[in-house]
Amino acid sequence: MKIKNLAFLAIIITSVFAGCEDKKISRDTISDTVVETKVAKEAHPTFNLVTSTGSKIQIIAKPGNTWDIKGMKGKVVLVDFFGTWCPPCKAEIPHLNNIRKEMKGKFEILGIDIGQRDGTDTNPSELNDFISEFEIKYPVTTGGDNGPLFGAVSELNKRGSIPFMLLFDTKGKFITHYIGMVPEEMIQGDINKLLVVK
Repeated sequence: MKIKNLAFLAIIITSVFAGCEDKKISRDTISDTVVETKVAKEAHPTFNLVTSTGSKIQIIAKPGNTWDIKGMKGKVVLVDFFGTWCPPCKAEIPHLNNIRKEMKGKFEILGIDIGQRDGTDTNPSELNDFISEFEIKYPVTTGGDNGPLFGAVSELNKRGSIPFMLLFDTKGKFITHYIGMVPEEMIQGDINKLLVVK
């Protein structure tokens, strides 16, 4: 009986730290870096996102590994790719809410729902129920260009694991990425470094 309990515990720990993988989701690899990838095809690749409340958010990828995330200028931004079916994604939500509360307006999170395991978009009412159940305090986008955006950054996350997060400074410059669950203190430490006045 103890061996079964230990094996079960090992499986849970592995899934928490490794994150969820979904090989059925189509990913269009754009090229070699997080934001300069589509530049060969487009001057400034643009991703049009729609939040669960119907607000529009546009991301324009610019040269120099910089994203112009409309409505979030001057803030450190964490872009969080997640799935409603992913246990580690669910487990990280309270930590993300805590960080956002601690940063008091200097920091924003943008949740990007990658859809269901079969590649379909999450049903809007199901997503709203998920947001309500987990008390998500930050904007969450669904459908639209979520899939192409996830594909655009696939060079940083070749296995397509989630949660998968990208951190940008106050000028929109890409700083780092995280795959799987990451300690709250680590993310908060990285954000604090970006908010230090130089």
